[in-house]
Amino acid sequence: MTDSVDISTDNDTNTGTDTPRRILVIDDEEVVHASLRRILSRLGLAVDSVLTAQEGLDRLTTQRYDLVISDLMMPGMSGIELLDALQEFETRPPILMITGYPTIRTAVQALRLGAMDYIAKPYTRKELLAPVKRALRLEESSAESKREMRQDAPKTAELVAGDVVVLPHHAWAQFQQDGTFLVGAQPDFLSAVGQVRGCEWPEEMDLIEQGYISIRLCSEEGDTHGIAMPLSGQVLEVNKGALADPAKLKANEWLIRILPSQLDTELSLLAKKR
Repeated sequence: MTDSVDISTDNDTNTGTDTPRRILVIDDEEVVHASLRRILSRLGLAVDSVLTAQEGLDRLTTQRYDLVISDLMMPGMSGIELLDALQEFETRPPILMITGYPTIRTAVQALRLGAMDYIAKPYTRKELLAPVKRALRLEESSAESKREMRQDAPKTAELVAGDVVVLPHHAWAQFQQDGTFLVGAQPDFLSAVGQVRGCEWPEEMDLIEQGYISIRLCSEEGDTHGIAMPLSGQVLEVNKGALADPAKLKANEWLIRILPSQLDTELSLLAKKR
């Protein structure tokens, strides 16, 4: 059965055509190309694929795509090097990175460099489609968002109460006077999810890890969208008032309060909110 999902854009509407959205897959394994093409074609998406990051970069120089899905670890140019090269592009499509378990830290670096999300292997069809749908609803990152990503996070000794650091496209964390952080969802994450009908969150005293999903939002379409955590630590408090009514979630609301456990090493992977 074909998925029913609204991934239309103003550009499609203005042209009056049914031109499918275009996806570029960059991966050195043909089996990945076949798998992604099979899944994404069911959404009515047109999928092109190349085997190297350099080929992908060449395609993006001459052709327009609505989304890029790239492996992080490839021979030659890596996914991180691809993201770095794309910093010079005036405009670029949203980018999803595919990563294995040992490279979650690298996936966090990818988010810092402008990737919209990462998909950890092995992934299910549902785990793939949620970030794809979210990415296709996102506009090109604003100039303000790009500036924010390029801001270095403050060093631990420089933190003052009220400072906010972000894991771009996922979550923000605000430093508190007592050394804890309040964590909430980034505005573009919530806007791309759309109407929320359900939510899963960690319990008090649970441990969370940077880059891993700890809060999940279920959309009206039935997709589950995971919010990657900006810092590792222990959950001290849950804002059950906000999470119990997920349809009214706001980007400026904190969702959990954590005591960080690896602040000195993890802070450098985040961006400072302007």
